[in-house]
Amino acid sequence: MRITRLPKIKGYRVFRDFTWPDALHDFARFNVIYGWNGSGKTTLSSLFENLQDKRVISNGDVVFALDDGRTVPGGSLAEESLPQVRVFNRDFVARTIEAIGESNVAPIYYLGKESIEKQKQIESLRDELQRAVEASTRAESEKRKAEQALDDFCIEKAKLIKESLLGSTEHANYDKRRFRQAVASIKRVSPQPQALSDEEKAAFRKQKELKAKAAIPKISAPSIDTHDLKSRVSTLLGRSVVSQVIADLANDPAVGAWVQQGLSLHKGERKSDTCRFCGNGFSAHRRAELEAHFNDAFASFQNEIGQEIKEINRLRESLEAVAFPDTSRFYENQAEEAEKAISTTKKIIREAIHFLDSLKATLEKKKANPFESLTLEASEPSAESSGESFASAIETVNKIIDKHESTTKNLTTEIREACRALESDYVLEAVPRFDELEKSAEDAKTALSQVQGKPAEIKASIASIEREIIEHRRPAEELNQELRAYLGRDELKFDIRETGYALSRGGQPASDLSEGERTAIAFLYFLKTLEDKGFDVSKGVVVIDDPVSSLDANALFSAFGYMKERTKNCHQLLILTHNFGFFRQVKNWFHYMKGQRKKKLEQRPARFYSLHTTLSNGHRNAAITRIDPLLEEYESEYHFLFRQVYEVANDTTPETELSQFYGMPNIARRLIETFLAYRFPDSSGDLIKRFDRVEFEDAKKTRVLRLLNTYSHSGGITEPEHDPSVLAETREVMKVILELMQAIDGEHYQGMVNIMNPPDENSG
Repeated sequence: MRITRLPKIKGYRVFRDFTWPDALHDFARFNVIYGWNGSGKTTLSSLFENLQDKRVISNGDVVFALDDGRTVPGGSLAEESLPQVRVFNRDFVARTIEAIGESNVAPIYYLGKESIEKQKQIESLRDELQRAVEASTRAESEKRKAEQALDDFCIEKAKLIKESLLGSTEHANYDKRRFRQAVASIKRVSPQPQALSDEEKAAFRKQKELKAKAAIPKISAPSIDTHDLKSRVSTLLGRSVVSQVIADLANDPAVGAWVQQGLSLHKGERKSDTCRFCGNGFSAHRRAELEAHFNDAFASFQNEIGQEIKEINRLRESLEAVAFPDTSRFYENQAEEAEKAISTTKKIIREAIHFLDSLKATLEKKKANPFESLTLEASEPSAESSGESFASAIETVNKIIDKHESTTKNLTTEIREACRALESDYVLEAVPRFDELEKSAEDAKTALSQVQGKPAEIKASIASIEREIIEHRRPAEELNQELRAYLGRDELKFDIRETGYALSRGGQPASDLSEGERTAIAFLYFLKTLEDKGFDVSKGVVVIDDPVSSLDANALFSAFGYMKERTKNCHQLLILTHNFGFFRQVKNWFHYMKGQRKKKLEQRPARFYSLHTTLSNGHRNAAITRIDPLLEEYESEYHFLFRQVYEVANDTTPETELSQFYGMPNIARRLIETFLAYRFPDSSGDLIKRFDRVEFEDAKKTRVLRLLNTYSHSGGITEPEHDPSVLAETREVMKVILELMQAIDGEHYQGMVNIMNPPDENSG
C-alpha cells in the first residue's frame, strides 16, 4: 500500500490552503521533495508522522490518498487500515539520541526512542527506588522505635514487679519475657479480673513479707455449764434442815457456827465433859441438846453446800488459769484477728468468774443460815458469758491458732499466692498501656510490610528493563562500522557502558555532539529500525527529512551512499531536503533507475517535487509543485537561481500583488553569494564585504543590498520593520543584479542566458 497524494491540506500550520493540483503527478515508488528552509518540509514530515503513529490530526483539514483508491481524513487515522510508515525527521532525532545521567567524566548515550524511554523509566525508577528505600528505612526505624518503646515498657514493668516482690524466689529472675507471658495469660481470662483495692494490696504486701514463727499451743479450758450450776445452787438455797432448833443459835448464825465448831472439838478423841472454853462442866443434857440442833441432816446439808462452794472455787481457779498467747506470736496478717478473739474470750472469762463469785457468796450465806430458805440473787449469766459462748470463744481463738499453724506449714504457698496476686494486679494495671504500645508496634510492622518489599520490586523492574535495553542494544563495533561508513571517517567511536554507550571523539569523551553528529547517529539508528521484525521494508513507506544536516561534502556523499543501500528496496520512499548537494545525489540515483527515462511520466519509478511558500494576506502559504526542470536536469542549483531572477527581471506582465515577489530576495541573495564566491574566491566574509570589491555603481549596489538585507533570511537585516515599498522594487532590482553580473563577467552571463533560451532546433 502506497501514498499517492495529499488531496487537501487546509489550516494545518504553514499549509493554510493547499489542494493537490490536477496537473501534478501522483507520488511514485521513489520521490524527492526539494524545498528551502521555511517552505514546509517539517510540517509535511509531521503529517507523515501522524500517519505512522495513527495519531488523529485534530487541527486543520488533511486528507491522504492511497493507491487502493481510498481517501483517509486526518481525523480518522486511528480507525483506518493504513500502510506501515517510518518517518525520519528532527523529532525522530530528538527522540533517538539522548545522554541520560550525564557526569563530568563521560556521559552515557542511549539510542532509540524505546531505549531512551526505557532508560528514563530506569532513571525514574531509581528516583522511586531511592524514595522507596527512604520510606522503607523510615518505616523500619518507626518499627524499631515502636518495638523498642514496647520492649522498654515491658522491661520497666518487669523491673518494677521484680523489685516490688523482692524475696520471692519465683520472681527473682522476673524479666520482660515473663511480663509479656503474664499479659497474654491475663488477657485470655474472661471476664477480666478486677483490680485489687488498697486494703487488699496492703494485706497481700504483708502476706508476702511473712517469716516463719514458733508454734502456738492450743488453749485448754474447763467446761462450764452455768445454767446447771445456777440450778444446783438455787436448789440448795431453797432447802431447810429439820432439827430441834435452839433459838439462840438459829437466830445468830455466827454463834451457831461457833458452837457447831466447838461441839466438834468435844467429840471423838477430844470428847470431854468439861467445857474447853469456860472450864465448867459440859452436861450430858447440854450435849444432847446441841447434837439435836446439829444433827446428821444438818451436817449433810452443810457438807453439800461446802462441796458446791468447793466446785465453784475449782471452776474459778480453772478459769483464772486459762493462759492466752501474746498476739506478737501470731503472723502479722493474723495478729489483729487474734487480738480481737482473745480480748473477747478474756471478757467472757471475767464475766464467768464474777458469776461464780456471786454463786459462792450466796452459798456461804446459806451455809451460815441453813435453817433459813434463801433465793438466788445472782443474775442470769449473759449470752456472752454462758458456757456455750465461753467454749465458742475458746474455739475461735484455737481456730486462729490453727491458721497460724497452717500458715507456718504452708508459708511458702502463702507467700507465693500473695506475690502472684500482687503480680497479677501490676500486670492488670499495665495492660491498657501495653495494648497501646503493642498496637503502635503492630501498626508500624504493617506499615513496614507495605513498603518493605517495594525496593526489591523496583530493583527487579529496573533489572528487567535493563535486560530489555541490553537485548535491543546493538554491538558497539557494528555502530562504529556504520558510523564510519556514514560519515566517511572514524573520529567518533562507541563503547558499551552499562545499558548505553560511551561515545568518544579522537579518544576523548564526547560530551557534546554537534547537530550533524546527532543527526547522523539518529539516522543510522533509523535505517536499522527498517530491519525490525515489526516492519517489512518491502511493503512499507519510508519518509526521510534532511538526514545530512550540517555534514561536509565528503561526509554528505558517504551518508547518501549508506542511505541508498538501505532504502533501495522500499515499497515507497519519500525524501525531503533543502540541501542541494544531497538533492543532487538523490537526483543522480533516481536518474539512473531502470525505466526513469521513459517518456510517460506515470511509468517512471522516481518523481521530483518542490516545496515553496507564497505570501497571502500577510501569511505564508505552502504548496507542493512539480520541480523546476532546471533543478531536475542540471547539476547545479545555480542554474535554477539564475533562471528565477532572469524570469522576474524580464517579466512584462503587470504586477498584481507584492506577494508574488516574497521569495525573490532569498533567491537573489543565494545567486549573488554563489556568483561572487566563485568570482572572488580569496575574499571571506559576508555579502557586504564582497560587494565592496565589485566595481559597479554605488547607488545600484546599495539598492540591491537594501532589498536583500531587508527581505532575505540571512543576518544583517538593517530595517527591523519591512517596508512594502522596498518589495515593490523587486523586478527592477532583479534587473540591476543581472546588469551587475554582466558587468563583472559578461561571458559567464551570456552563457547562462543561452541556457535559459536554448536555440530552436528547427530554426535556420
